[in-house]
Amino acid sequence: MANATNEQTRATGWLVAELHRIREVLDVLPLPEQTASAAHRDLGEAEVLLLEKEPDRRRLAGTLERLTLVLAAAGALDHAGQALSGPIGTLADWLGDGAGTVRQLLS
Repeated sequence: MANATNEQTRATGWLVAELHRIREVLDVLPLPEQTASAAHRDLGEAEVLLLEKEPDRRRLAGTLERLTLVLAAAGALDHAGQALSGPIGTLADWLGDGAGTVRQLLS
């Protein structure tokens, strides 16, 4: 069991690192408290989903879309530029077709 968990962590660990990069950027952006709270909630949910034995890409795409919409509405994507769009784009690429809205928001 531990071996399977270790394999899954290695398989998605680089994606979890992208979530941590997003979190670090959010921690220094001047965001309204409600926006920051929503974004951190979505990041936590995404991390839990990624650490599952078989991550549910559909649910994760929904979480990433919600996060991206909140950040876009707050102007954070424009303000932080590549610091946010890079890791969000990496996650969207891994998710594939289900992350089409996220890609549109980043373009």
